[in-house]
Amino acid sequence: MAYSLSTPTADAAVATVLRVLNDLPTADRLVALRSVAVLLGSRRAATVLAARSEGMSWQDIAERLGMSRQSVWDRYAAEDHNPPPPARGRHPRDRSAMHTFSNCAAYKAVTTPRQ
Repeated sequence: MAYSLSTPTADAAVATVLRVLNDLPTADRLVALRSVAVLLGSRRAATVLAARSEGMSWQDIAERLGMSRQSVWDRYAAEDHNPPPPARGRHPRDRSAMHTFSNCAAYKAVTTPRQ
């Protein structure tokens, strides 16, 4: 299986993230890397679902993620067909790659201010 190569826009985004991370002191970089890892997982899921709602095939999505079609489908198809209800009675919003899953416990753990 041949996966799609990167694009100049994608390469520029990755370079920007790396530049910002590398400028942080080591202790702060560790915390940032933990948060980035959680956010990437949530953002990837939101982007896959947004791509499906825009009509992209599982194969097209898989190629762009560097995964097999089957592994992408296994991981995201259930939510594509039966999305979870909005948290706490909120109104559902259109799927968008810019919105992370608000009910993701890991996301909340790194983005909720300590009290």
